[in-house]
Amino acid sequence: MTFGEKLQALRRERGWSQEDLASEIPISRQAVSKWESSAAVPDTENVLRLSDIFGVSTDYLLREELTGDGDLPAVKRREAELREEKDRTVAMIVLVAVLALAFFWQVFGSLVYQNHLIVLLGMTAHIVTIVVFEAMYQRHRGTDGAKQWRRQFYQISVWLVSLFPLSALTRVFWALYPWSHSAMAEWLSPFFLYLPLCLAVTMWLGKKRL
Repeated sequence: MTFGEKLQALRRERGWSQEDLASEIPISRQAVSKWESSAAVPDTENVLRLSDIFGVSTDYLLREELTGDGDLPAVKRREAELREEKDRTVAMIVLVAVLALAFFWQVFGSLVYQNHLIVLLGMTAHIVTIVVFEAMYQRHRGTDGAKQWRRQFYQISVWLVSLFPLSALTRVFWALYPWSHSAMAEWLSPFFLYLPLCLAVTMWLGKKRL
């Protein structure tokens, strides 16, 4: 589309006559008519005024190959970035939800049924979710915000994933521990490891660029 065709289309979208547009600039109606017929081209000052009046870029007005501001490279990049950000947000919500469900599944299985198989299934779900996340990250790693997305995921994940592996490790430790100990010490020991570990990893990831 030529400059004149774009100007005419914008004017008609507003329901304006050539006189109405001329009064907005302000300029003569004959000048507007010449612009729309491509008999003349407005100077820089008037192009800027038209850009402000219709809320479009000067590039859109002057470059015939552009059919809308969405065709501008900068606009396309921004739209792609927004889509990437939305996709990452949705993925984060879904994956963290899976981690949380698996965590509560482990808690339920451990406290209610005292079934180690249920806990193992929860750990497996955690591992699969993290693998899926890493596969998605590899697709997005070159985009803006991908590293921040990864940091946030692991800052949340460490709280949902690490408790039961630590519990398993402490059970092995107490099974091999040669001296007598209280059941309370055995029960509380995972938490003494869990809280410092989660806090340390969360703080470290807050400063680290993955």
